[in-house]
Amino acid sequence: MKKIILSTVILCSTFCMTAQNTSATTSFGVKVNGNLTNVKLTDIPQSGSSFKPGASVSGFAKIEFNEHFALQPELQLTYTEGKNNVNNERIKFKYAGIEVPVYAIGQFSAGSGKVFIGVGPHIGYGLSVDSGKEKLPESAPDKHKIDLDHWYMGGSSMIGYEFRNKISVSAGYQMGFDLSSSGKSSTVKTQTINLGIGYRF
Repeated sequence: MKKIILSTVILCSTFCMTAQNTSATTSFGVKVNGNLTNVKLTDIPQSGSSFKPGASVSGFAKIEFNEHFALQPELQLTYTEGKNNVNNERIKFKYAGIEVPVYAIGQFSAGSGKVFIGVGPHIGYGLSVDSGKEKLPESAPDKHKIDLDHWYMGGSSMIGYEFRNKISVSAGYQMGFDLSSSGKSSTVKTQTINLGIGYRF
């Protein structure tokens, strides 16, 4: 895991150094997304899950090497609440995540703005904020807990349009796979569909 974190830091540092040593221009921005997230527990018999609404907020740096190609690393905070059926019992939970996606972006002019398409990897850490059986009695607050804390890595994609005033709208899809399942009875897989609005300074 330390190698993965170190590789991510080195990758982001390389992007910044490359931008400084070339004619690339760097700008910064913020985004807010509405999400549909599916937190799926695998390796558990008779378990089921579904997409639930949530939200995320992120800051990003856009490194433009020319008018058609850019790299965009982000720092993203996500949150969702959901339910998971385990052994015919309904478990409700609150789940948050910290993600660092890095997009390779292709873009082209369209109208007064530009269309952009991005794909790339991401690494993140998911947090089990709270969980318990639905309608759990107050006398048993710690029963039916599910452990969602995990490192994960996956792929991200997005498509969007940036207007001339640098406000953008975008849609995206992300999938994450558990990297820290050792000693756990199950692993976690996340899927997120998002729709958001951003602004680049």
